[in-house]
Amino acid sequence: MTNKIVIGVDGSEPARAALRWGVEHAAKQGAAVELFYVIDLTPFSDTPVFESEALAQGQKLLDQELEYAKSIAPDVTYTTNLAPGTPTAVFEEESKGASLIVVGTHKGSKLPNVIFGSKPIRLAASAHAPVAVVPTYDLGERHGVVVAVDGSPTAQKALLYAADAADAIGETLQVVSAWTIPALPATDVVWSAQIVEEVRNEAKAVLQGAKDLVANAHPNLKVETELIEAEPVRGIVEAAKHATLLVVGNRGRKGLTRLFLGSVSHGVLNNIPSPVVIIRNDEDLPEA
Repeated sequence: MTNKIVIGVDGSEPARAALRWGVEHAAKQGAAVELFYVIDLTPFSDTPVFESEALAQGQKLLDQELEYAKSIAPDVTYTTNLAPGTPTAVFEEESKGASLIVVGTHKGSKLPNVIFGSKPIRLAASAHAPVAVVPTYDLGERHGVVVAVDGSPTAQKALLYAADAADAIGETLQVVSAWTIPALPATDVVWSAQIVEEVRNEAKAVLQGAKDLVANAHPNLKVETELIEAEPVRGIVEAAKHATLLVVGNRGRKGLTRLFLGSVSHGVLNNIPSPVVIIRNDEDLPEA
């Protein structure tokens, strides 16, 4: 797998935020960057002159974004790619040759509907590579790579990806496990103290297992763990509000159901606290 980061550009504020983050991330990891612009030619399919004009404008935008990227990270190796089609479908195909896809989101911005800002959740669900979704928040003065674990194979993939990323960019890895006792339908029934303690101990064991796994793979990486008693989405979002990066696993599916994210990863993207990388379980994912 080529160490190539594909960054979606469209000239919008969210896409520019993703571009800044993506090229800086690539520079830290020694990765090449492809700036990728998708142009929907459907309205112009029967009018060659308009199609030609749309493609020319697309190339002009790519050249402009390339110049901007080089002003941020001049030592990165760049290529550009202009492709017609539906953004989500084209990016799904492009993701097969990428180590990471980077897109922006309008969450937290005033833009109601930009090409990449409105589709990161759908893209993260369908891509064949990890997808980084970058908000428009101020990303300065952030520290640590946060990863959420729950003992599942998906979470283990996310853990290893996060450990690789933290090691590559020189950040501390913070492993979190958010747990809560689910509400019971009968109001006159409560969880016993013993059951609550058993659930808490299971979560602690998951954290210890995650820490041991990272220690074997990255013995010199600083690792911190945190047990959070809260609803998972709320706990993870709170833990990552000052993070450089948050990594979350998405349980893999097949067929049409692979177009939907799991509830936790979907909830995290809807309340995005920092740049988030979504890791799928049904693909042979590259290292960070």
